[in-house]
Amino acid sequence: MIPKRIIGGVTAAVALSAAAALYMVHPVKSSDHQDTYNLANSVGHNTSADITDVYVFPSPSNPKNVVFAMDVSPLIPAGMGTAKFFDPTLMWQFKIAHGATNYQEDQVIQFGVSGTDATQAITMYGPARPNQVGTVNTFVPASAKFSYNSPASVTVNGQPVQVFAGPRADPFIFDLFAFFSFLGDRNYATHTSQSDVGEGDSLFNGNNAGVPAAVAPAYDKAAGRATAPTFNGFPAGTMSSAKAGAYACSTNPSQNVLAGLAGGFNVLTYVVEVPKSLIYGGTSGFTSSVIHVWATVSSSTTNS
Repeated sequence: MIPKRIIGGVTAAVALSAAAALYMVHPVKSSDHQDTYNLANSVGHNTSADITDVYVFPSPSNPKNVVFAMDVSPLIPAGMGTAKFFDPTLMWQFKIAHGATNYQEDQVIQFGVSGTDATQAITMYGPARPNQVGTVNTFVPASAKFSYNSPASVTVNGQPVQVFAGPRADPFIFDLFAFFSFLGDRNYATHTSQSDVGEGDSLFNGNNAGVPAAVAPAYDKAAGRATAPTFNGFPAGTMSSAKAGAYACSTNPSQNVLAGLAGGFNVLTYVVEVPKSLIYGGTSGFTSSVIHVWATVSSSTTNS
């Protein structure tokens, strides 16, 4: 089992009815669409180290099941989804804590891959109690194997489980540019290292005047969106309110902000739908139907 060092993570909370050298641990930030420099800048990895979102929700087709989904490798241009693959040096995890907790995981679902192209094999580990808690982990016993970009039905602890790992569209129902009016963009390209936190870590209260555009684009109340700086090369306000410069709460229909940019973007996604009895009750060993879930990606290499 190879110890993996955590290099990024995203958190959610929901309610439901090998030997190798250890690596030093250092602080991480939650990652979201190229916000975390060391991940998005691919230091030692491809961008599947960069987590964008994590979702946990009841299965729409079976109320006895729960779905876990993790999106990684953000902003894959339209048409290139099947040309992007998972980094075989990484471990992706859903970490689960049951009931009243100090947010220390007591159950994990893990994924690892072998290969570097469309023939990648995906291995799922768990759900199971972790070998370690915290930021250095090893794989628990494997529970299933399946292929890249191919939905599969597998059996885990005698229960049917649906799994998928591969490219999917990245819907983004969110007025991103209005958001930037009070919290500057933390895009990795505006920073030189992970320690360079920049102005993007501070609230701007709707007025970024005087802050260098290279650090925090000036999406502020005084700026017209037509002349504001760009986001990743795309004009500010592309999918925002039709009233340029209007920052009040919009009643316009929700729009997918990324769909209007360069034809939309894709992500790589891990999805697993499991019977709730594997997470609590049944044979799981856990009695609480309240769970806290966060997703992490960890590295087995030293250049992360």
